[in-house]
Amino acid sequence: MKKIIWTVIVIIVICLIAWYLYPKSMEENTDTLVPSTENTDVNTEDPSISEEQKTPIEIAFEKAKEAEIKGVKAKEVDATLRPVLKGVFDKVVDDQTIVGVKMWEEFGSMLSYSFNSKLTEVERDAIMDGLVSDGAKIIENTDKSYTIQKGLGSMWVITFYLNSEQKSGLEITF
Repeated sequence: MKKIIWTVIVIIVICLIAWYLYPKSMEENTDTLVPSTENTDVNTEDPSISEEQKTPIEIAFEKAKEAEIKGVKAKEVDATLRPVLKGVFDKVVDDQTIVGVKMWEEFGSMLSYSFNSKLTEVERDAIMDGLVSDGAKIIENTDKSYTIQKGLGSMWVITFYLNSEQKSGLEITF
């Protein structure tokens, strides 16, 4: 029991450090998120929307490249989480699915996802409801971070980029 408690504490500390450091680095580099007036080769979802009309979240989402998941545990986590995220963020317009989720980084026991629209409490709650209906149990939570248990002995910490005008997404440590 002590081992589980210490593991949860370590995961929470790692997530808090990442949460503290990562947004600060994004604020320092906001100039890369501001649309330029130059003609760029960005592949847009809707050609009628110019680069100047896009939000920083939409621009960041378009620039994010889908990463290949290599770790076995990361693949298992993604297989559980991605259908829930797609259910919240993917949209169907004129019989065509507009992808709203990209997993853009795998870093050991952490995955980072980017969304194509602002993440609000409604979407966060829909994500958590989807995970709970899939068997996850919420252990602890704040507005931006949830610790959940998925299966026996599998603890996840999910940190949301909630109500940010610059980026939309989440990081999950497992």
